[in-house]
Amino acid sequence: MKGRFTFRMLVGELKEDANNPNYCGSFFRNVFFVPPFKYIFHHRICYWLHGVKVLRPLYYIHLLYLNRLRRKYGIEISSKFHLPRHFTIAHGGGIVFYPATCGENVYIRQGVTVGNKGRGNAGAPRIGRNVEFGALSIAIGDISI
Repeated sequence: MKGRFTFRMLVGELKEDANNPNYCGSFFRNVFFVPPFKYIFHHRICYWLHGVKVLRPLYYIHLLYLNRLRRKYGIEISSKFHLPRHFTIAHGGGIVFYPATCGENVYIRQGVTVGNKGRGNAGAPRIGRNVEFGALSIAIGDISI
């Protein structure tokens, strides 16, 4: 994502997540009781807070909460990575997601590893649009999907 991530953009993405047909139920039910939705919700807020310098102390507090959710639900995504529109996690548990770029309409199931060999972001996979990762999928290295 290039440019500034505004509050209006955050609200728009949260509304799209709330209307996602993969998460059935009301918005409040999803935020409190559906772990993948809850993680995506708080990840988007944490990403927005990272860009607002006035709210930087609140960002660090929210980052601690996001780390708690990471340990609790087994979903690990960098807080500095902007989740694209229509990003869906079907099942939590064992998800490590560190791509170089990511397009819209990405669907992830449990046990997915997307990342690099630990050498910065240079050798990370590039994820395109309309990609679905099945259970226990692994994409490591400098590849395009």
